[in-house]
Amino acid sequence: MRKIKILVLASDNIGGCGRFRSIWPHEYIQKHYSDLFDIQIMLSSDLIKISPIELFFLQFDIIHIHKYADPHGIYMDILKFLDKKVIIDVDDNWNLGDFHPLSEMSKKENWKQYQISHLRKADYVTTTTKIFAKECKKYNDNVYVFPNAIDTQMEQFIPKPTKSNRLRFGIICGSTHLHDIELLEGMISKLSKDVLDKVQFVLCGFDTNGKQTLILPNGQKVTQKINPLDSVWAKYEKILTNNYSIISSEEKNFLMEFREQVDSPVNSVYRRCWTKDIETYANHYNNIDVLLVPLRVCDFNKVKSQLKIIEAGFFHKAVIASDFGPYTIDCKSILGKNGVINEDGNSLLVEPNRDHKLWAKYVTMLANNPELVEKMGENLYQTVKDKYSIETVCKDRVNFYLDIMKENSK
Repeated sequence: MRKIKILVLASDNIGGCGRFRSIWPHEYIQKHYSDLFDIQIMLSSDLIKISPIELFFLQFDIIHIHKYADPHGIYMDILKFLDKKVIIDVDDNWNLGDFHPLSEMSKKENWKQYQISHLRKADYVTTTTKIFAKECKKYNDNVYVFPNAIDTQMEQFIPKPTKSNRLRFGIICGSTHLHDIELLEGMISKLSKDVLDKVQFVLCGFDTNGKQTLILPNGQKVTQKINPLDSVWAKYEKILTNNYSIISSEEKNFLMEFREQVDSPVNSVYRRCWTKDIETYANHYNNIDVLLVPLRVCDFNKVKSQLKIIEAGFFHKAVIASDFGPYTIDCKSILGKNGVINEDGNSLLVEPNRDHKLWAKYVTMLANNPELVEKMGENLYQTVKDKYSIETVCKDRVNFYLDIMKENSK
């Protein structure tokens, strides 16, 4: 039987989106289903180097495009003219709302319309959750869910937990989550000295290489390096240290030096861990015990993937998460009625209108009952280990591709 030829057009190869949605799953399929598929993976931005593009596209049966191939849909029109089966994969809302740092740029450059146009023209749409699928179906009837998945054969996803005398509560995120992290504002001030003596707050991913793009009145874009003290990471840090009030002056002086890739001491109540690249970032989970996952209520966040819950589960970590959007899919509170422990619970969930109380309450609860951390972590692992393994999800993808070819042959 002739192999099915698939062209995978990734939006990037340095961030999580391109890796989880395009590169990693198709590398897995190429390796484990090489008798069925011949897959070529490249960046959408590299298509401009190919000529004639029509002859290049003609050799493929299926084209997977993450987000969109080009803003104005020129490649999409060519593919449709050539009668190629096109899949558009989306994992973020095309409406960035008011909280995302790129919101203004997205409005000025009309990103939303580019994405919607691609969705309408696609033969199929794939996405991360049933919640997002419902939104996608406003523009295309053929929507399928393939969640983000973990390849446990990758070195970074093999748990290598470290030990600590403190119970470690970690934030593992990128630079676009300020409005989410702000939900933790005031949490530290509500913790007793006894609790602070038992815990550590770990900020993972700290980065001083950030840049900001300013749009001048004439529309010109100006990009400049951000002063570390003005960066979003410094703002995260102030929230997790109550404006540095819970650490010593010596520790604060060390942090203010911003020594790149030099993590702060392991035994303090606060620890800064520097950024890692996409091939090693998951190692951050080895330095925490409980993942904090605040998520502000808004349309953009509602359709995000549950990747943080999945990652934490594969590392047997406990989770305290906002009871909203993607975190309602797999999270089950360990607190039953009247505060009775639910033996099947895998998380603690913070109701959106009770952020001011529950984050501190749950940190205190786990600090005083550390045995619950192990129970939650093990239950979360059992929840995700099969459902979100790359083996399971890629098997479904393979069947999806085979069904496309069967349908096309008719």
